[in-house]
Amino acid sequence: MNNNTLDYILDTAQLLVQTLGYNAFSYADISKEVGIRKASIHYHFPNKADLGEALVARYHDKFTHALTQIDELTQNDLEKLRKFTTLYKAGPMEDFRLCLGVMYSTDYITLPEKVQDRLTRYFSVNLTWLEQVMNHGLKAGTLTFKGTAKTQAHKFLAALQGAQLLARSFKDIEKFDEIAEELITALANN
Repeated sequence: MNNNTLDYILDTAQLLVQTLGYNAFSYADISKEVGIRKASIHYHFPNKADLGEALVARYHDKFTHALTQIDELTQNDLEKLRKFTTLYKAGPMEDFRLCLGVMYSTDYITLPEKVQDRLTRYFSVNLTWLEQVMNHGLKAGTLTFKGTAKTQAHKFLAALQGAQLLARSFKDIEKFDEIAEELITALANN
């Protein structure tokens, strides 16, 4: 199996998770979509927990790279937050999928422990980055809010996750846009 097939397996599994949830797909679903035998999937991912962990790891790596890009290309803290919201908008923009992290969170209790751990690390990186941006913006006077940067980071992330769910529930991306814009506007130091 070449890397293209492996990527296709992961891409297909990710789409299934983002659309249906972790518990609602099987290797048979991937096999049918990719056009390979289930045994070929099991060769690389002996069980669904291995596949689930690989999905979060890959998603985490891509997201961390995106955060690095934001940091390298953007100096303004408010603009960094705006770009962060676009990362969370990507899922709902495509057939109202939820981001992998949000969808995994809905299945959290039933996820294998190693997938739960990987998901927690993913969200910890998100929150740490947001807290740093919030802290820097508050000190620089470009952001304004009450409370701690840590609390603001948690509120910001939770609101974006909720915005994804509302956009999906109403099949209306404007629900996400309205919430994301209000988050940015509320933090702007005019």
